[in-house]
Amino acid sequence: MENNYKNAHTHIFTMNNAPKNFLELYMPPFLAKGVDNFTNTNLGAWLIRQLASSNKGMAKRYATFLQIGKSKYQTDIFEDLMSRYPNETFQFITLCQNLEYLGVGRSVSGFEGQIEEVIDIKRKYPDNILPFFGLDPRWKSSGDEIQKTVERYFETKIEVGGTYVYPFQGLKMYPSTGHYAFDAKLRKTMEWAADNGVPIMTHTYYLGGIYNYDKEYIKRNLNPVDPYTGNVYGVPKFIGEKGGLFGNLFNGKDRESCRSSCSYFLEPHSYESMLNSIKDLKICFAHFGGVNQIQASEGNNKESNQINPYGVLRKNWFNQIQNLMTEHPNVYTDISYDVAECLLKENSELYKVFFREVDKSYGNQILFGTDYFMTEKDSLEQVAVQGFRNYASNVKLQNGNSLWDQMAKNNINNYLKSKYYSGKPVSIRSA
Repeated sequence: MENNYKNAHTHIFTMNNAPKNFLELYMPPFLAKGVDNFTNTNLGAWLIRQLASSNKGMAKRYATFLQIGKSKYQTDIFEDLMSRYPNETFQFITLCQNLEYLGVGRSVSGFEGQIEEVIDIKRKYPDNILPFFGLDPRWKSSGDEIQKTVERYFETKIEVGGTYVYPFQGLKMYPSTGHYAFDAKLRKTMEWAADNGVPIMTHTYYLGGIYNYDKEYIKRNLNPVDPYTGNVYGVPKFIGEKGGLFGNLFNGKDRESCRSSCSYFLEPHSYESMLNSIKDLKICFAHFGGVNQIQASEGNNKESNQINPYGVLRKNWFNQIQNLMTEHPNVYTDISYDVAECLLKENSELYKVFFREVDKSYGNQILFGTDYFMTEKDSLEQVAVQGFRNYASNVKLQNGNSLWDQMAKNNINNYLKSKYYSGKPVSIRSA
């Protein structure tokens, strides 16, 4: 399947896989509960379907996002994702996430339930889906238990038409849920991943994405000791921010504070000790730091919190990732979510930035991805993909490849290579 194009960054979890009060991360509690309850009714579900099928506009995008997220099964979401790429066989890295430790309750399915459902999808679509297993240090009581359990999931092959295949192709981390990337309980799993070539995807969008809601939970459960250096980093400062009238009425100030503070855990610099200590560790820093950090590096974003991002270094994340890719050939990045935001007029020049970056010495370390379905509220998947693909297919790199072929095929193939991914299609035996 090495000749197939691939999307390196997608999500297919449902609200059953997310905490009960997950929507409270994005809106005031009273509104989140109202939206959740209403969309669970027949009338609410009907209205969402009608808005999602409308022609255009913000209402369509938000309705599509809710319709997908509130799907009953992950299979439905994955099939919707495949339908956005008609007339060709695309492959998708789907990122399982452990969402049980966000401070807004536990999920209906539990993390293991989410994983079992993804394994079922792998049985049905063994070539199309390339699942990454969610990794969190709070999942088990010890590092040994985490590593052994992860390895058992990876090693337990599943039968597909008489052929046995590995169910998982990589690991997914999301430190803004309230932990350091270098947590000692993850060390053995990182070493195992490096030994087997297993790729890791980690969220790296400054002030964007999912974060932990509960400051006290973070303080109680944080392991601040870097096992690779012995340095102690402590708990990040919970930044006080003005929430405005709406924020003060509905607790927005505390929520914003958690978001800013949890971004601290995502800083690319926090992975340096791990990369320096574990040879061949393969990590993709998703989102290239985020559109705002890219624009700040280009001199196009003057916001103080983007010029001086909160973290240990207080340096631009886009630049930090550039430096890591220069120093470590197994460090990657992707343009997920960014590719949807490129459709905004103020970001229209970012296609050229991506071309410039891929034409550099580390250009084979930059991947195409979208962040479906998280992007649906900003842009429909097929619109964002086609916009970038139209541009990337028509510009040539110094090596003679199109930008599209380099990012959506060649680079992702190299990133995926491991004991658990050969690039060969699954051979279904005839009866």
